[in-house]
Amino acid sequence: MGGRARGICVTDIEDRIQQIAQVLGQLDDRQVPRNIRTLSNDAVEKWLLNKDKEMDLRLGMTASILDDIFNDANLPIHYGPMCLQIQTALETILAEFRRS
Repeated sequence: MGGRARGICVTDIEDRIQQIAQVLGQLDDRQVPRNIRTLSNDAVEKWLLNKDKEMDLRLGMTASILDDIFNDANLPIHYGPMCLQIQTALETILAEFRRS
């Protein structure tokens, strides 16, 4: 059973976060430069999946790191749209969290 925090279902948010983490895992590819893979892994492990941090901080920091990744000139072009989609999903979850 998922609890409710501030009027939203925590389980639903955590499920969506897990899905985002799985998609971000696609950046752990040898085609992707090591610095970008490291940033992506840090975003997931240190922020997105870190339940010791506040939800808005987790989402905001992950979105910020993703923005850095997207703006890196070495990001393979076919990963750009994925980064934008993930960033949009994070911002949507963050907006829902802040509204409740």
